Amino acid sequence: MKNILILLILNTVIISCKQGENKNVEEKATLSVSQTLPVTLKEDFREGIIDVDIHFPGSQLSNILNKIEPGKGSIEQQLKSLIEVLSSEEQQKINTVTASNPFVAMQVLMAPLHSIIYVKENIATAKCDGLSYHIENTVDTHSNTGTVYVVSRADTSNAITIDYDKDFFGKSQFQTKIDTETYTRQTTRETKVIAGYICKKSIYISKTNAPMSVAKLEVWTSEQMPKSLNFIHPYYIEEPNGIMKIDLFANGIDGTAMVYEFKTVSKKKLSASDLSIVEKKPVYKAKTDFQKISGKLMGIMFGAN
Repeated sequence: MKNILILLILNTVIISCKQGENKNVEEKATLSVSQTLPVTLKEDFREGIIDVDIHFPGSQLSNILNKIEPGKGSIEQQLKSLIEVLSSEEQQKINTVTASNPFVAMQVLMAPLHSIIYVKENIATAKCDGLSYHIENTVDTHSNTGTVYVVSRADTSNAITIDYDKDFFGKSQFQTKIDTETYTRQTTRETKVIAGYICKKSIYISKTNAPMSVAKLEVWTSEQMPKSLNFIHPYYIEEPNGIMKIDLFANGIDGTAMVYEFKTVSKKKLSASDLSIVEKKPVYKAKTDFQKISGKLMGIMFGAN
């Protein structure tokens, strides 16, 4: 790769995180695609553990990212070493996905590559690892409040804890809100089984062709999944049912750029410790400390103190 992804992304991340906040959804005509599913309906999921995966189709990029250990030196050098052992064809695929498109490069750095979500009724707690950070995020959808802890994987002393309410959703560096004023939403009759649950597909299509933006999202939701899950996904989308999969399409890229998907859903009685997260003092308030929070998060994700 020509340059470290972090340098490529640094000039664009702030723009990408400033999605709009309006909630009006423009509904388009229902699509007529349907799929017959000979599957036994499961009971509604209200308590248990969900294993989530993010991957980038079309190359070995996901496998390489999962091998990087930020605590073992330069991320740039680790990326270079891992890519050098690939065939020239695979190297070209990765270069096409990243170096030629800053948007995808940003997702590589910012996205939680692997997550475990603990759910109990209105409480959802996600514990995730991104390329450069670890995050623990818990939200109560009855009160629309939550707490998030973010720490550098390379320097555990570089961490922050934030208390927030619904106004914080989609505004931080670790979550992007899909502005429903700039996207049209299409419902479909298409269904698919994901992790054992029947899901329906909705499609969000951007009204613009702006660079560094999401052109389209295919969002798969299940009536059997609690809506509380939607508040801790990397893309905050106001769907009435629980989101189980997001296929992301970016401007300038053919095919799916990134997939966020539930791999397994396991019903299990949870303890208080399952739903709790690490906290570090001081605890910042999203309402009053937003500028300080933004600076701290940038430092954690991009390796600065």
